Amino acid sequence: MPRSPLSSPGPSRPAAGPDRRTLLRAAVGVGLGLVGLTACGTGGDPTTTSPTVSTSDPLAPPSPIRTPTPDSPVRRVITLSSADLDVLLALGREPVAAWAADGTGRRPWRDHAAPPAPDWGGPGLPSLRSLLPFGVDGFALAAADPTEAQLRGFEQLAAVMVDPAGRPGWRRHLDLVADAVGRDPDPAAEAAEEALDAWTRGQRRLGVEALVVVVGTGALPDTPVATLDGRSPFGREIRGLGLDVVSYPDPRPYRDLRRSGVQVVRVDPRDVDLVAAVRQPSVSSLPWALGRLVEGRRPA
Repeated sequence: MPRSPLSSPGPSRPAAGPDRRTLLRAAVGVGLGLVGLTACGTGGDPTTTSPTVSTSDPLAPPSPIRTPTPDSPVRRVITLSSADLDVLLALGREPVAAWAADGTGRRPWRDHAAPPAPDWGGPGLPSLRSLLPFGVDGFALAAADPTEAQLRGFEQLAAVMVDPAGRPGWRRHLDLVADAVGRDPDPAAEAAEEALDAWTRGQRRLGVEALVVVVGTGALPDTPVATLDGRSPFGREIRGLGLDVVSYPDPRPYRDLRRSGVQVVRVDPRDVDLVAAVRQPSVSSLPWALGRLVEGRRPA
């Protein structure tokens, strides 16, 4: 099916083999002592969640990913996605360096100059060599969609902050990083929840029950348009607010999207700020993006 530039925010996967979620669950299935889960480490290295599993059995699961534990908060963090950077800044912490596919500079929701960046111009996440100069002890990459092989590489340098269930929602993400760096997530969470609640109430007052997110530069009534996958991170966040997300596997005429109780909004691929926020919803970018999408719009 045609894909919008927003429907697959993560890197492409091989056609065969287990998916990323399966790999992550296998990697942490022994202990699940990841950041954001309250289980403490099991002794020894304070940033290792449990002892290494013997590899003599070819069917044995790999050892847990090396992650921070509550008794050893991370001090020097490198963020490897836009949402991870947003979360760390919302917690009042500065990264020692940052990298993101969508950039790490100022955004309408992020009034902060770009932090130092690794010397990396290749595809995908930065190489270990490019990260060596920063003296890091923790990588925040919960929204970077890393593969297990990439996680195993990063843990050679420092602990990693990921969720075993895949990319977390904004609140889970905030709690996960807050636990790792020893910060209180409540002030940032309360501000975001207040903004999201106000946005949801406003849509309900208009009779909105569902959103259709059109991806395109504009359309006539009979023009077929692509819609954002409701299973995307942004779609899941909207559903978490109690509204449905209507999406179609193939382009549909624009006029067919407008129905009673359905709010049709549009992401223009040329709007780099909105594209970045929809690809990487976070504690700060999500409220901004939702407000931007419905400005001056009413449901059919």
